[in-house]
Amino acid sequence: MPRDETKQKTREALIRAALELFTEQGLDAPSLDAICDRAGFTRGAFYVHFADREALLVAVMEHVGEAFLASVFAGLSAEDHRSARKHGAIRTVAGRFLRAVEAGAYPLLAAEGGRPTVRMHQLLAACARSPTVRERYKGLVEASIASIAALASDDQDARVVRGDVLRDEIGTLLLAVIIGAQTMRELDVPIDPTRLTKAMLTLLDPPE
Repeated sequence: MPRDETKQKTREALIRAALELFTEQGLDAPSLDAICDRAGFTRGAFYVHFADREALLVAVMEHVGEAFLASVFAGLSAEDHRSARKHGAIRTVAGRFLRAVEAGAYPLLAAEGGRPTVRMHQLLAACARSPTVRERYKGLVEASIASIAALASDDQDARVVRGDVLRDEIGTLLLAVIIGAQTMRELDVPIDPTRLTKAMLTLLDPPE
């Protein structure tokens, strides 16, 4: 196997092992030795790819977060395009998001009766400790806001979303609701993502 491919596979194995252990034990509990053992590599191999534990956490965030955002925002199918034209792109993406939550595929909000891949309070604690982790999480949030804002602009042009609210504010509002819902679920506050999403989308309906 070519050396570059071998290095990439090693890096992916370490990320995958870290994600598995973070899901099982939380962000703080797994040691580097445990992660390396799960991946089948030594600490020496770890430090070839990551400067420290924070760099590994950022890599895990990118692996999970970017893949999830791509699944929600990119490559709309023909059926979704038809739905977007009729109901609006934001509603199409909201449907995708809800299906991901119901399937347990959204890393920060567990399906009913399940547990999230990453616990929100531990992620925020990691952000408080590490400017690098905080900036990466902030970047994922800002990328989501920008994507929703672009959809809002299209929907406003199509007059399926109210036009008297700035598109960036729509993006920020929807992300604030999602992050707030994650926190409320951790506090065991009863919350129904489907009903909450429906209420938010109703507020975005253009006035008759």
